[in-house]
Amino acid sequence: MAEQNTVVEYPTGLSSIPFASFLQIEKYSYDEAQKKVATQFNDALGSFNRSKISDVVRFGSNRLAEAYGSGTPTDSFTDYALNEYKTERTTTTVRVNTRGGGSKTVQRGSGGNTINITDPSVDPNTRIVLKNGETTTVGQLMKKKEEMKDRQSKGLMSTVCNLPLPNEFQYKYGADWNNEFKLGTLALAADEAGKFAGVATAGGIIGGGLDFLSQKLTTGSQVGKVGGVDPTKIVQSAVSGLQTAADPFKMNSPLNPKNVAGLAGLAPNENSIQFFERMQGREFSFRFELAARNKKESNRVIEIIEWFKRGMHPNSKSGRGSAVMLTFPDVFVLTPKFVKCDEDGEPLGDPIQHPMMPRTKLCALTGLTINTTPFGQLQTIFDGTIPMVTMELMFKETTKLTRVDMEGASYTDKRNSKILFVGTSDGGFIADQDKAFTGDVSF
Repeated sequence: MAEQNTVVEYPTGLSSIPFASFLQIEKYSYDEAQKKVATQFNDALGSFNRSKISDVVRFGSNRLAEAYGSGTPTDSFTDYALNEYKTERTTTTVRVNTRGGGSKTVQRGSGGNTINITDPSVDPNTRIVLKNGETTTVGQLMKKKEEMKDRQSKGLMSTVCNLPLPNEFQYKYGADWNNEFKLGTLALAADEAGKFAGVATAGGIIGGGLDFLSQKLTTGSQVGKVGGVDPTKIVQSAVSGLQTAADPFKMNSPLNPKNVAGLAGLAPNENSIQFFERMQGREFSFRFELAARNKKESNRVIEIIEWFKRGMHPNSKSGRGSAVMLTFPDVFVLTPKFVKCDEDGEPLGDPIQHPMMPRTKLCALTGLTINTTPFGQLQTIFDGTIPMVTMELMFKETTKLTRVDMEGASYTDKRNSKILFVGTSDGGFIADQDKAFTGDVSF
């Protein structure tokens, strides 16, 4: 079997072109990303995946998926080197004579032999047992293997896609300071503590008196009735009459201290303070122009589009679209790369992270737009392929950044640490003593 392609590029050989700037997009299944990528980050997701708690959660979720018939994978064909399988064991019921002259029913089995499915003498209808316990036929398995080989040869199973950096590459950071605290009249305490104490005392007396009076007027049981007449009703009627007399058409605004101050051209100072609330998640948008000069390049463009299409959609372990539980779509890591060369234009080792562009944490592909008519009209060549399409990708980072992501930290093994009474042998991050900027762009 041919070796699996791990990189798909447009154009071919992009990562070896001297002084080339390109975007390296690594694709991981969600589970794979948690184990291989998230554990490297100094954040809550990384801590979770480094702890034993993650194993407990995954075990429970797998059992849940199995309970709904969604947790048994049917795809057992990814190991191309595996050609030997056990034949299905069958049992038959026969009657045999006993020593006493009678007979009894017994079960006799056959099969369970190891065969090589690539052997041309093997009957394609022979039933075999897969690694996950399922049964199929040699012919069906060989057909599936060919399909998987075709996907592999087209690059659909690649883990990396390299594309030229688009003409526009922007990245931004946003912070929410929307937690507003209104200090109000409390600010007076900082300027004139004595005056604030007097105002607070007077306000407390007035407020307390009004509250007391309100309770007395609205609680009939406390006032009592005199001669069968409730005094509360009398007071309420008088107040209502005065309000009607003052504002018969209900046009007046409430007569409160704020409005009274406004008549004098004064407005209360809220003395508001904005508190930090949260960081905004980063989003990235790219537009690529994919041109094809021949059939081979057209196929490569199709493969790249298909690579992203498959990656952004969920799957199911059972292989059924009607499964109760779906697996998360794939996630991506974006790293701008640069082919560093010497004075003669010879590449100096592997491409490096672009010196002025940040990389990302795990990103979800949230949008994919393909424009097959970028010139405003449909253009095709003799075999129906389109010579040029545009592809827009929109990514959203799944975790938010903190300063420790930029400043770095050292990873320390803490074998004796405990998290929720679960031992964590992988350790954790410790802040570096020297937090000086090194000149390298991080995130």
